[in-house]
Amino acid sequence: SRGDLLTFTFTIENKGELDLIIDKIDASEYIQYDTEIPLTILPGEKQEVTFTYESSQHELGEVRESVRIYCNDPRRKAFSLRVDGYIKEKSAPAVSISPVGISFNLTTDSEGEIIGRFILENSGEEVIKITSIKASADYLIPLKSEIELNSGEKENLQVILLRDKVSDKIQEGEIEEYLYLTVAIPIVINK
Repeated sequence: SRGDLLTFTFTIENKGELDLIIDKIDASEYIQYDTEIPLTILPGEKQEVTFTYESSQHELGEVRESVRIYCNDPRRKAFSLRVDGYIKEKSAPAVSISPVGISFNLTTDSEGEIIGRFILENSGEEVIKITSIKASADYLIPLKSEIELNSGEKENLQVILLRDKVSDKIQEGEIEEYLYLTVAIPIVINK
C-alpha cells in the first residue's frame, strides 16, 4: 500500500580467492540501503545488504525499479536487482459500533446507576485511535476517555447513566443525548 516501507535483504557471497569490494550502488530515488560503501567482503564470506523501498512518494499502479551493484569481480563488474510490484491506495479505516444507540428506561424500579454498552470494532488494516470520548450531558459518563483499536480488535465501551442527576432534568417523554468520539486520522508529511 502507498506509504508502506518495504525492506528486502540481498546476500552477496565472495566465492573467489581475493577480497570482493563493492564500490558503488546505484538505486532509484525510492530505494535506500543501509551499507557503507566501499564494502569489503573477504574470500568465503557473505554480506547481507538491506534495501528499503519508500512507497509514499510513488504514483499508484505498477512499479519497476532497479538497483545496480558495482564491484571488482573480474568476470562480472556489475549486477542488477529488479523490484517489481504494484502500489495501491491504503484501505480506509473501518470502525463499526454496535448497537447504533442505547436506550435507558427511567420508569423501572432499579436504583442508582444504569450501564449501557457499545462494542467498537476495527475491521480495517490500520490502527485506529479514538482520542476523546465524551457525552453531551453530565449525567452520562463513558468509562473510557480514549481507545486504540488494532486491526481486527474489538473493545467494549460502557456508559453509565447517573439516575439521580437525570431525574430532575427530564419530566415526561424522552430526551436524546449523544456520545462523541474523536477519531485521530494520521497525516504524513515528507520532505
